[in-house]
Amino acid sequence: MSLIVTGAAGHLGRLVTERLLTRVPPEDLILVTRRPDALRELGARGADVRYGDFDRQHSLRAAFAGGERMLLISTDAVGHRVRQHRAAIDAAAAAGVRHVVFTSIVNPVAANPLGANAWEQGMTESMLERSGLAWTSLRFGTFAELWLPHAATAVKNGQLVTNSGRGRMAPISRADCAEAAAVALTTDGRSHKTYDIVGPEALAPTGLAALYAEVSGKSVKVVTLTDAIMQSMLVAIGTPVSTSLAITGFGRAVRHGYFDVAGHAFERLTGRSPVTLRDVLVAQRADLLGVA
Repeated sequence: MSLIVTGAAGHLGRLVTERLLTRVPPEDLILVTRRPDALRELGARGADVRYGDFDRQHSLRAAFAGGERMLLISTDAVGHRVRQHRAAIDAAAAAGVRHVVFTSIVNPVAANPLGANAWEQGMTESMLERSGLAWTSLRFGTFAELWLPHAATAVKNGQLVTNSGRGRMAPISRADCAEAAAVALTTDGRSHKTYDIVGPEALAPTGLAALYAEVSGKSVKVVTLTDAIMQSMLVAIGTPVSTSLAITGFGRAVRHGYFDVAGHAFERLTGRSPVTLRDVLVAQRADLLGVA
């Protein structure tokens, strides 16, 4: 069984590839990337490393040739992903790929305050459903690793500044997302199914502050701001406007419950529980929280 991983040189792509190498021989892997040189080591181990660029559709059919199942890792080109993902899905169908596993996001709907970060994923899911291919959608919660700088800042300042109100989220480690993707790609019975891949514990800002304090041994209090004040503060400290809008939109999405998603899909896929945000923080305690 030949397995394609797109975006294979990225953070998630590399993790998925390592998980796949524990399940299948390297010769079964087709690793597609814009930077083949970055995967030279995996090529030396026997994986087939190929050039493919979602902005150059002519490159994709050859890149996907011979693959039976494909992991379509969402690109990071917000505002352009529908076009890019459509190119990849069309090329996969033309190349004879039978099943596409897509990395989506929880609640990928137009009303989600994340804007294009969310609805583009929902559009891609709809394209897959209409493609005639077998498909699986893995809707990831927020990556736990993305909260490490947030934790470091909160501990340093003694304040967790947020506009997410009492909203909750259940962070999931990137490694666990990779494990879920590897399982979905290599096992049968996943066709035409959607899985919410979220962490084991939903945390509001008060829970996050308590966790940061526990791990660091320092006091952290919650400071709640309105969306307007949060965005103004971010811009005032030098954050680009586009980034400040994205951060504020994320807080608003959490506040309105778009990330308050629970479930046991990860356990059903992998047979084990996901690691906690606490586990991720403790693993990086010295470097990222600035404590001994």
